[in-house]
Amino acid sequence: MLLYYVLFVLPAVAAVSLVLYLPWGLAGRRRGGLAYHLPRYALVGYGLSLLYLTILWYYPNITFRPEYYFWNLRPFVWVTEVYDMGLRRMLEQLAMNVLMFVPLGLLLPVDFPRLRSLPRTALAVLGTTMAIEITQFFMGRSADIDDVIMNFAGGLLGWCLFRLLNCRPGRCWKKMLGE
Repeated sequence: MLLYYVLFVLPAVAAVSLVLYLPWGLAGRRRGGLAYHLPRYALVGYGLSLLYLTILWYYPNITFRPEYYFWNLRPFVWVTEVYDMGLRRMLEQLAMNVLMFVPLGLLLPVDFPRLRSLPRTALAVLGTTMAIEITQFFMGRSADIDDVIMNFAGGLLGWCLFRLLNCRPGRCWKKMLGE
C-alpha cells in the first residue's frame, strides 16, 4: 500500500498541487523566490495528500448514507482495549495519526503569519482534524476522539518544530516558554 502511494499517488498529488498553486502563486502581489513559494506549494500538496489519505482513500466506496455510524467518544480507549488489529498495528496507527499532522503545524505558521501564535495554530489544527472526523463519521467510517487527540498532538509538535527552526541559539526555550 505504501509503495502504491509513493509510486502513483505522490506524483499525482505533486502535479495537481502545481496546477492549483500556479495561478495563486503567480497572481499574488508578492513575487518572492523559492523560499517564499516552496512552503505554500508544500501546503497545497500536503492538503491534497491529507484529503486523499483521510477521505478519498476508500473511493469508490464513499457514501453519505452508510448502513451504520460508528464513533468513539471515550478518550484513550486504546489503552484499555487492544483492537482486533493487534497491539503493533494499533501503535502504528497512533504514530501515523501524530506524524500525519506534524506538517500542518509546521506549514501553517510558515505560510500564514497570523497563525504563528500557539493558540491560533492549535485552533486551526483542531478545526482541521474535527472536520475530517465529522466527515468520516457521515461516510460510515469511524469517528474517533483518539484520532483527534493524536492529530492535535502532531500539529502541536509541528508548531514546536516551527518555533525551534525560528529561534536563535540560547534564547529558544525562553522564547517558546514565554519568559
